[in-house]
Amino acid sequence: MTAHFTFFVVTVFAVATWVGWEWPYIAKLMPVYVAAIPGLLLALVQLYRDATDWEGRRRGEKDGGLDMDEVVTVRLDKRTEMRRTLVFFAWFIGGAMAIWLLGIVIALPLLALLYALIEGREKWPVSLLMTAATFLLIWGLFEYLLEMRWPAGALFG
Repeated sequence: MTAHFTFFVVTVFAVATWVGWEWPYIAKLMPVYVAAIPGLLLALVQLYRDATDWEGRRRGEKDGGLDMDEVVTVRLDKRTEMRRTLVFFAWFIGGAMAIWLLGIVIALPLLALLYALIEGREKWPVSLLMTAATFLLIWGLFEYLLEMRWPAGALFG
């Protein structure tokens, strides 16, 4: 059954590649080169694995079944659930407000820094590295390479 779904995914990525192939370079950069072609290659690898029962043979199994992770049911008390829910929504709303006020180029790296330090309890070097990587992704990829300008925040606009 999984081979049928994998074949469907291969078909979707192949059609996407074929349809977008004649588009101008800038129009096909993300959908064809970044999504469709890598997706097609990965789906073809999975189709090969499905067709040859690669996973089952690798472990020496006769039936070709997969070992799944253990299912663990954890029950939390209502107070812990409520606290985690409120913390999640506080980060979510705070991030949205920061993006609105500061703009996405400033707010997302700042959010990554604060989240790594506070929630992740990471040390400063790791937090700063993640912040720099976030900034380079947002600014370097989108603003510099793709020349896509993010709107300024309400404080700067």
